[in-house]
Formats: sequence, structure tokens, C-alpha cells
Amino acid sequence: MKVIRFSHCYPKLQGQSKAKLIWIELIKLPDDMNIALLQYDTVYFSDGVKGYYTLAPGNYIQLVFLGNLGIPFCTIRPYSKHKYMYYAKSIDDDFEIIVEEK
Repeated sequence: MKVIRFSHCYPKLQGQSKAKLIWIELIKLPDDMNIALLQYDTVYFSDGVKGYYTLAPGNYIQLVFLGNLGIPFCTIRPYSKHKYMYYAKSIDDDFEIIVEEK
């Protein structure tokens, strides 16, 4: 099974352990990202403290998943042609969700 890694415990994951990749989208920060999407995607909690993962302006891939509890979520990753091709070929594949808090 493929793996998707997260550096923090993000509320958007809702404790799900697996997810199916259902869509990918190319987006540009800040042009295609409103504040609601940015806050949704980047908010995390570490030791009970709320934080936001920083995304620099640039090109990104938005990955949309359907989790094993039936709850959809997205994640935004830096764009590279290699990553885009990998995820484009992975639509409908299952991913294990791994949270690697530092």
C-alpha cells in the first residue's frame, strides 16, 4: 500500500488511518488559495498548541482523499513534475496515513 505522510496531527484527518486518492488539482499560492482553504489545510495541533504549517508562494498539487471513515480531506504539496505524475497515476489507489510528529 502506498503511504501519505503528515508532519503533524491535522484535524482535517479526523483520526483516519487510510484513504483513497480521488482527485488531484494544480493550484498556485496565493492566486488559487483563499484564506479558508489555507487555514483548513495548514492548521495542526502539537502538544495541545494550535499552529499553522507555512506554505510559501508557488505552485502546488492539491490531493483530495476519501478517508476510511468516509470523511473527505485534502492536502497541499509542493509541485514537481515527478510528484504530479506519481499522484496522477495513483488516483483510486489506497494510501496508509502516517503522522510523523517531530
